[in-house]
Amino acid sequence: MKNFQKEIRDYLGAAVPGTLVEAAESYKLLEHFVTEDDTCTVGGFVKKGSVDGKVTGAAGDGAVLGIIIKDSYFTGQDLGMSIPAGQTVTVCVFGVVAVENTYSASATVNNKVFIKSADGTLAFSDSDVVDAKSTGWAVKQGAKSGGIAFIVR
Repeated sequence: MKNFQKEIRDYLGAAVPGTLVEAAESYKLLEHFVTEDDTCTVGGFVKKGSVDGKVTGAAGDGAVLGIIIKDSYFTGQDLGMSIPAGQTVTVCVFGVVAVENTYSASATVNNKVFIKSADGTLAFSDSDVVDAKSTGWAVKQGAKSGGIAFIVR
């Protein structure tokens, strides 16, 4: 018994943006799309492109579709690397995903997740954020600015 677990951790483990945090098949919905332009990144939100089956980065107008996740297509890519146009990507529509908190404030549990229309970066708040659109996702595990937060939908 000397090697038995010595502590209980309340939080999920560390991850990199774009990784699925909870892998229960019943709790995620993945779809495959083709990138329409060079504005998509691993761990970044996307919206529907100009035609069915294509996606583009989430900046600007248009409803958010989901988050590009790291998978077998991108195992060798660096964190946050841009995906060239014409590449097949896997988009998580529902589930728990790790994202980088590039917002100036901390992301706290149950904050809503917003995307700034100007550049597609994330913002976290309990109420609406100026010049940002709601993603329909919420913070499951918070993080300080610059850290990794887990978001859920």
